[in-house]
Amino acid sequence: MKTPPEKQLERWQTLVSSSDLFSDICDIYDTNFLTGFAARFDRNPAPFELLEGVASTARAYVTGKWAKLAENSKLLQHSGVHLIGAGLSARRLSEELKQVAKSKRATQAIYDRLSATLKNEAGYPYAAKAYKSATFRTGPQSRLSVIQELASALEEAIAGFIDLPADYEDEAAAKPLALGFVSVANSDAQKILPKNHPMEEAALAFHPVWAAFSTAPYRRGRYDHSIGGYNCEAGNALHQIIENLDSKVAPSLAATAIENVRTQL
Repeated sequence: MKTPPEKQLERWQTLVSSSDLFSDICDIYDTNFLTGFAARFDRNPAPFELLEGVASTARAYVTGKWAKLAENSKLLQHSGVHLIGAGLSARRLSEELKQVAKSKRATQAIYDRLSATLKNEAGYPYAAKAYKSATFRTGPQSRLSVIQELASALEEAIAGFIDLPADYEDEAAAKPLALGFVSVANSDAQKILPKNHPMEEAALAFHPVWAAFSTAPYRRGRYDHSIGGYNCEAGNALHQIIENLDSKVAPSLAATAIENVRTQL
């Protein structure tokens, strides 16, 4: 019996786990795309002038799709336990790095070894790019502060929705509460994002591009039976971006998204 071929993933499905989202998006919206896309605007933008806006629009759509996936999912049985563990680990890491940073020699030694380790981007595809980007903007004495503050912020973020024990010794005692947290959170979960959320996020991100390079209004317009869709230049342009990420999305959804976000502009 033949094994059925694997279903081809949409581009947005691979981009949600990208380790270099901007570069991956630029590979999709290359010079050929931007040159053709520029013809949609009556203010004659140069193709490269559109890249940042196109990338922001694509990023907004991918992020919106991920948000819908997250909203439709459930916490796992031990998610609460792991959240508490992560929050306490982040607290300890932050506290210990504060102490390490008091020694210039220790700070330099860690930075040297960490930089050498992260040169292997294949082994640490997410950490390498994030850390290089962050430390490029910091002085040598502050490089560990990047990790320390991220750890502190992570603890604060987790503590915002699940109670963390005041002492590390109380972690085991918090397990029953953590299991209860998952049960309550899953039973109380409500879907608050609109059905067309990814496209509406993209429509919000695309508006500055349209406003900068086109004199046509940013609205849906009337339904035209002769074309089987809305007479919406902005919607057609938005759809041209998004269809490169999601082949199943209908052009009418782009026009409708523009209409739905008009009050937020």
